[in-house]
Amino acid sequence: MFPGIFREGGGQGREAIQRRAAHMSRFLSVLGRHDEPVDAAALRTALEDLRAEHSAPAAGIELAFTFFVEKRAPETGRESLMACDARIAASLAGSFDLVTSVRVPVMTLCPCSVSAAGTPGVGQRGYVSVSERSEGAAVLEDLVDLVETCASSPVFPLLKAEDERALLEAALARPMFVEDLVRNVAQALDADARVTWYKVEAENLESIHDHNAFASRERGR
Repeated sequence: MFPGIFREGGGQGREAIQRRAAHMSRFLSVLGRHDEPVDAAALRTALEDLRAEHSAPAAGIELAFTFFVEKRAPETGRESLMACDARIAASLAGSFDLVTSVRVPVMTLCPCSVSAAGTPGVGQRGYVSVSERSEGAAVLEDLVDLVETCASSPVFPLLKAEDERALLEAALARPMFVEDLVRNVAQALDADARVTWYKVEAENLESIHDHNAFASRERGR
């Protein structure tokens, strides 16, 4: 902890500002008192505790982690776990604010390649990142489901040949560009009256081009 911060005081010498820098151990002390499951109520309580501990007008917590979604292959039913990156940002400065973000792997099938003569269609694996602010706390698994239903096909960690064939056939019936993917996700979020702000970003990892395709959309505040 710094002993103090000083400024020049208008001809009266150095005037000490009666404010001390934060000591990192005090953050750990507050976090150690909150070991309950993480939800909106728990985060708000932790932020209130953090503000009181530091006599601060505002406080914020940001959590970044990987979580796993149970997946079942479409034909064989083989079970596996798919990793998704998530971020939760909460702040308290007069009012409580919570933004939930998730990054979901998906597959899209290029419409141009489907229409080209003699080609079955070129598929790209991509990632959709969704950040949302809503009146009710978002459920990460629900966001993953929403994104997957908006793509040509979901992706799976574990597939057999018959599973792959079923997914490719389903994707062939639903080709889309990366812009379509973002539009689909945005429309699904627009249909949820609880969502007050969102940002959707999608990036396709192109398989036959020397670049990736990217699109984004943001709404609300």
